[in-house]
Amino acid sequence: MSLRRVRPLLLALSWAACALSGAAAAADAPPAAPAWMELAPGLSAWQGPATTVLLAESEQGALLVDSELEKTAPALLQALAGRKPLRYVVNTHWHGDHVGGNRALAAAGATVIAHENARRRMAEDTFLKHHNRVIPALPAEFLPTLTLAGGGRLHLGGLEARLIHVPAAHTDGDLLVHFPAANVLHMGDCYFNGLYPIIDTGTGGTVDGLIAALDRGLSLADGRTRILAGHGPIGGRDDLKAARDMLIQVRDRVAALKRAGRSREEVLAAAPTADLDPRWGQGWVKPAQIVSSVYDSLP
Repeated sequence: MSLRRVRPLLLALSWAACALSGAAAAADAPPAAPAWMELAPGLSAWQGPATTVLLAESEQGALLVDSELEKTAPALLQALAGRKPLRYVVNTHWHGDHVGGNRALAAAGATVIAHENARRRMAEDTFLKHHNRVIPALPAEFLPTLTLAGGGRLHLGGLEARLIHVPAAHTDGDLLVHFPAANVLHMGDCYFNGLYPIIDTGTGGTVDGLIAALDRGLSLADGRTRILAGHGPIGGRDDLKAARDMLIQVRDRVAALKRAGRSREEVLAAAPTADLDPRWGQGWVKPAQIVSSVYDSLP
């Protein structure tokens, strides 16, 4: 394994699971039986009840990107039975629908990796502005034991995963995970395919940083790249570009109103995304939520 500035970490604090509203809605139903979908030789995806996880396998073991909800962990462990031994789990960010399986997977022998900001958010009580509530700290056994201060690379046999930190995007601790040889890219929650995204402005997310993250993903992709979104279906470069272009439109419209002196409430009343809402606003992130988070993240 090769990682730039990898740190062992302190263990911390008390338990309470956290998840965003999409995961919370899914938590009322039992997890679906996992079915892996092959994306490329050695790389498979499972679209779980809350998010999409990616399994990369080599002759020396396997790496999993994100770990879903805690309640999904037994089904995920069952799905991993018979696959290559799981060596690593990479958390794309700190939200509970992406880290809930950490404890079970670590107990099964995996090392959990995240950006140091994501680990810090997991380890302390954190205000989730999008839902106007405090998410209590996760217990020590859920926390990553290796962190990145920036980007890094993970080598597992012939498998190379590039871990790319995109600052101030969905949060302040996002990682994109790129498998260049397989032409597969996991964007975490920096990409919501066909949906308005969440910008977690309470933990360092910004609209400009999120656009930059989407641009970074586009720079890594070609017409054949399989691109995994934190929420929404697996897509390709055209889907990612559509999400980037939409967010630029929203940013520019809200910015113009804010520069004109409009208050947050006045911008919401102006409905600047009305023509975009039929395509992008039908998921669990509603037009008022994206407009508010864009407004809050602009200077």
